[in-house]
Amino acid sequence: MSTATIEALIAENAVLKAENARLSSLLADVTQQLEWLKRQIFGQKSERTISTADGQCNLDIDGVPISSPAGTTTPVSYSRKNPDANKTPHGRDEIPAHIPRVTIEIGPDYDATDMEKVGEKITEQLEYIPPKFFVNRYVRTVHATTKNGQRTLICVDLPPLCIDKGKLGPTVVAQTIISKCQDHIPHYRTAQMINRDCDMSIPESTIRDAFKQGTFLLGAIVNRLNEIALKSNYLQMDESTLKVMIQPTQGKSQLGYMIVRHAPLEKIILFDYQKTRNVERGKKLLGNFQGTLQSDGLNLYPIICKDLNLTPAGCMDHCRRGFDKALTNDKTRATQALDLIRPLYAVEETARELSLSAEARLALRKEKSVSLFQSFIDWCSENLKTAPKSPISKAIIYALDRKTELGRFLEDGNIEISDIMIENGIRPLAVGRKNFLFAGSEDGARNLAIGYSIIGTCIKNGLNERKYLNHVLAELPKRMSQNFDDLLPTNWKDPEDLK
Repeated sequence: MSTATIEALIAENAVLKAENARLSSLLADVTQQLEWLKRQIFGQKSERTISTADGQCNLDIDGVPISSPAGTTTPVSYSRKNPDANKTPHGRDEIPAHIPRVTIEIGPDYDATDMEKVGEKITEQLEYIPPKFFVNRYVRTVHATTKNGQRTLICVDLPPLCIDKGKLGPTVVAQTIISKCQDHIPHYRTAQMINRDCDMSIPESTIRDAFKQGTFLLGAIVNRLNEIALKSNYLQMDESTLKVMIQPTQGKSQLGYMIVRHAPLEKIILFDYQKTRNVERGKKLLGNFQGTLQSDGLNLYPIICKDLNLTPAGCMDHCRRGFDKALTNDKTRATQALDLIRPLYAVEETARELSLSAEARLALRKEKSVSLFQSFIDWCSENLKTAPKSPISKAIIYALDRKTELGRFLEDGNIEISDIMIENGIRPLAVGRKNFLFAGSEDGARNLAIGYSIIGTCIKNGLNERKYLNHVLAELPKRMSQNFDDLLPTNWKDPEDLK
């Protein structure tokens, strides 16, 4: 065989090896995507995993029956608490005492004339009556006066109303906001529900206009909450998509974004609709904010932090999810990483259970979490050399590239280990998208953002959203030019509780 032939075969072999490596990498990538899709469709989506530590068995069953090893039996003892005699059977809780009772006497169906009454058996069932509608009639006396031969009619002005010259009062306006932003009900369904319960035909357009007017009034509240949030020194930031119809629609929509900011210490969550997400829009929303900005690591947030001189903080939840996704690709190492991360969350759970202050939580973290976090980072460094595009490699690189930001919670007791709080605040939007699908216009999307901001902040502060909106929507028209800080969800007190 000639030298030229040998060299040609060597070159061809090198090409085939390179092609084989490429195809192997592609196969691994496609296999991982297939496993991920199968998990999304058929499997458990929860990130909850079972630790393999403490000597627990790690069962890896591939159709092979597992038999328990023979051994001696060890007697165990346990203590059992006697059931509470005051509790109702079957684990049912008592119906709260504040709900009105209607007593229904059931007499004996036998002759009890000579019998002694020794007690009563009481059975309670919760009942439901559809919403009650009524009409407020504002009656104003009209007087006539004559001066210089001229007859003049005088009447006192109406008090400022939620909808001037409208036929819907503040409680109905509040219902449109609750239905849309908390119950995820499209306006046409709200109109159907009111028509059914009120036996009165109210067009969908009227419900839509009421929602628009209500969010217009609440915009003043949101603006004030924005001022307070930006004075904080710790914010979380995230975003989610929303389809918005282009006007005139012609059946077309564009993909916009709800940018969400959360001030955990002030218990404020703010939604803002934007056509797109980019650095400039993010910087504009943050305004004069100075402090720590926690995010999921999207590439635009490090730029925002650098330009505004903010301290970036990372999210351990997003770090953990990378290893959770890698379980189907490299179960051994992914499980090792998850076992190293899990104790960090156990420390946070302990801090929550003990209701520790920021200072005490930081002290607990320094005592326990610092070494745990360093062990995880060391493990990532030791296991970095792997297939560069594999899921386990991506998870490791994510952790190492952001190790400073991920460890920020170890420096300040106010900073959370993750931004799960803001993700929980975004969930109502995700549920709403499945029901109303899109916003009818960009103005509609902005109104929706105001509604979500108010409802979300009420939830953060433990308020009854209906009571809050009923009161504030009746009160705001009277005080738009005055101080209304007492109407903010962070300050509001139920007037009924103050009596």
